[in-house]
Amino acid sequence: MKNNGSFKNIGKTVSSEYQDGVKVYLESGDDEYIIGRKWFSKLKDKISFEAVSDKKANGGCQLVIKRVESSSNSNNKTFGIVDRDVLLAHPNFQDSLWWETNNHIFSSTQPYKNVFILHRWELENYLLHPNALASLVADKKLAESSAISSSSIADLLNRHERELIAVTLLSTVPTKTGSSQAPEKYGLQDKGEDLITKIAGELGLTMDSFIVEQEKISRFAEDEIEAIDRWNKLSRLLDGKRIMYRIEQLLSDSDFAGFNIPLQSERGYLAGYLASQNLIDPMLSDWLNNIYQNHV
Repeated sequence: MKNNGSFKNIGKTVSSEYQDGVKVYLESGDDEYIIGRKWFSKLKDKISFEAVSDKKANGGCQLVIKRVESSSNSNNKTFGIVDRDVLLAHPNFQDSLWWETNNHIFSSTQPYKNVFILHRWELENYLLHPNALASLVADKKLAESSAISSSSIADLLNRHERELIAVTLLSTVPTKTGSSQAPEKYGLQDKGEDLITKIAGELGLTMDSFIVEQEKISRFAEDEIEAIDRWNKLSRLLDGKRIMYRIEQLLSDSDFAGFNIPLQSERGYLAGYLASQNLIDPMLSDWLNNIYQNHV
């Protein structure tokens, strides 16, 4: 069954049996479907995963934090998971924790009690793992999965990392200055230096200033050479939704697919590939398993 890009109508209500149990609030119905159903369904006998909003655009991260804070006053069985970009919009963290490249230091700093902040910009970033993309392309082409190399896909993404960083600046720079943001598909038909120049102009940045902003994000690659590891490190701080459209285009133009695969509507499948290949964020898994074992 094909999914149209949103899971908001699946499992919208929560059974009353969880009212006095452990609850983990999530930003949206899509997050609830992926985290609660595709990744951690084995925990649902004791943990209720609840979406605070149908769509993330409705300020889901702040709703999660407020829901956890208000519930924690009466019990210690309420938790939340939010995207990393919650830090980008917060004046106390946008120049510090937001830019932390060390995952362990990032995890040990907990700005919000009982709230897990994802190590990547948002949930979509996890779905863009080269292994998951390779599996999706192989299924769409009815090809052997071994015929589609995840390393080759990672190489493709890394060759275009300047462009992917550039479109991410369309979110990071305006968020910090309080300016309005360009549409998510802005500059989608532009490539290379033409795209760089166009985005720098859109943001009102000189090329020197643009390079400074670009290098802040490129540090997350940590000079990694191995293709998949480099992508997984760099993609922590790329705008998941913006780069998803561009990656969709890269795959369409490449020999890997050669036809359009609408990644937004394939997120359920991508999440499933991650689960079957044991590629779910181990820190998120440890955090949820600890709650499961110690708070029930």
